[in-house]
Amino acid sequence: MRTCIPIILAAALFSACAGKQASSSNTSTATTATPASGQPGGSQAAASQTSGAPVELTSCELTADKQNVSYKIKVNTARPIEEVQVALKELDAAGKVLGQMPLVWKNIVGSSRQPIENGKTYLDQSPLEPGVARIDCSLGEVVFKDGTNWKPK
Repeated sequence: MRTCIPIILAAALFSACAGKQASSSNTSTATTATPASGQPGGSQAAASQTSGAPVELTSCELTADKQNVSYKIKVNTARPIEEVQVALKELDAAGKVLGQMPLVWKNIVGSSRQPIENGKTYLDQSPLEPGVARIDCSLGEVVFKDGTNWKPK
């Protein structure tokens, strides 16, 4: 029983710390699905589909329970990518900005980092603050493994 208590406390601490991270790491999966049709309260991120961009933000919307943002990132380059940043703005029902931050996507599945592969589309979700009724998203910065970066114009 003595050895169980520290393990339980460590698990509880880890759960509390991992609950509200701007960095997404919990549900990344590779898909080949086409962009979603857009739910109320979401933004379709069409402006982020810049010609020649190393990645595209093909969709970004609220989940049905309005507790998470769901987004799809399509990779268009063979250059090794370290991370993709999505600019996220959280708004309440009246349009007041509740928060503005970059989501950092690194293709972490479970606790294991996976390669980001050319030609694949990845689906992920990140938690939102309570009271979010609408979101605005756009492609932020792409950071390559060699330390260089790309930003949309």
